[in-house]
Amino acid sequence: MIIAMKFITIVLDRCLNKPLIIVNRGPWHSYVSNRLGIEYIHKRFGKRSIVERFSVYLKQRTRRFYNNIKTWKIWSIEDYISTIAIIKTYSQ
Repeated sequence: MIIAMKFITIVLDRCLNKPLIIVNRGPWHSYVSNRLGIEYIHKRFGKRSIVERFSVYLKQRTRRFYNNIKTWKIWSIEDYISTIAIIKTYSQ
């Protein structure tokens, strides 16, 4: 709840008006919204789900990249990037 409250207060500082927040089943969302006096709607499907699915996909791809590339060694990243550049050059 503390993280959600901190995030929402940061967002509110950058908004001109109080926005309508769309929340999922997390109980902390409604608690924070009520505590800060923000209007919210509970939704499970729709545009929010599309964004959440993309976020999960992005996290999975990042995790795969991190697990497959030895990021603590700079030469392995350079090798990876040069390989991708060669593949892109010859495939076009």
